Amino acid sequence: MKKLLSIVLLVLPLLFFTYGCDKSEAIVTPSVSDNSKTEITSVIETEKTTEEAQEATEKKIKTAVKEVTEVAMSPEHNGAEIFKANCAACHAGGVNRIMANKSLTKDDLVKYDMYSQEAIIYQVTNGKNAMPPFKGRLSPEEIQTVADYVLQQADNGWS
Repeated sequence: MKKLLSIVLLVLPLLFFTYGCDKSEAIVTPSVSDNSKTEITSVIETEKTTEEAQEATEKKIKTAVKEVTEVAMSPEHNGAEIFKANCAACHAGGVNRIMANKSLTKDDLVKYDMYSQEAIIYQVTNGKNAMPPFKGRLSPEEIQTVADYVLQQADNGWS
């Protein structure tokens, strides 16, 4: 009896499934209608729009990266980083930890004839007294950037 019941339970769903599917419904012949052409055109236009959107997004990203790079490489930003890494041990906040009377304030720079880009570049490049030369450690562009930063900070009172 259990075997018969198992067979019926297996065969019965197969019969329902087979009865519900007609073979003629399973075969679909392709046809091209005006609706199909419109749908294909719509898909192509959507792909073009997607490509245009991707190109526009890539352009915006490139522009943003360029702007961020320009800010990061600007003398103000980059000069601060170079100064912090190379000069701040002795000159943080514009002071001079070795010779206190020769700070990087505007008044002291003017007093000691150091209030120019050329004078600062010369001293940073060649060193003087306890200050080591940075020629070879910093590129000429980095030294110029630091000189610009020092003058800017001196003008702003190192705030």
